[in-house]
Amino acid sequence: MAITSVKFGTSAGGANKDTYSPDQNPNVGIGLSKVYDGIKSKKSLGGKTFTFANHESSRRQRKLVYENLTETNKNKLVALFDLVKGQKTSFFYSENGFSSNGFEVRFTGNKLDVSETAYNVYRVGINIEEQL
Repeated sequence: MAITSVKFGTSAGGANKDTYSPDQNPNVGIGLSKVYDGIKSKKSLGGKTFTFANHESSRRQRKLVYENLTETNKNKLVALFDLVKGQKTSFFYSENGFSSNGFEVRFTGNKLDVSETAYNVYRVGINIEEQL
């Protein structure tokens, strides 16, 4: 699915999306990963590999980088980060502006990378992962 309009909200339908979503999309070429982190493998001394699964479902992970953000747009992402307290609380993410339900995500870390690249021009990088 092509990304048309990245939005963040407090419900699957996109509540508060204007409060927490910048007016621009992240950079083209954002990272998308799919992770099966419930499956673990161990190698025996004899060289045979054994695997076991706590769960077999996968999660999508996204790395989003916003560049040339105004202070207002930067503050929307900071407000989202403050609202959910880093990794503590989940929120909703949509790639089509919530024209269909978004999916529940969580930040992957408790640090928000914000840098000022010019006077009142910012770069913000976020990493999110889908909740199981």
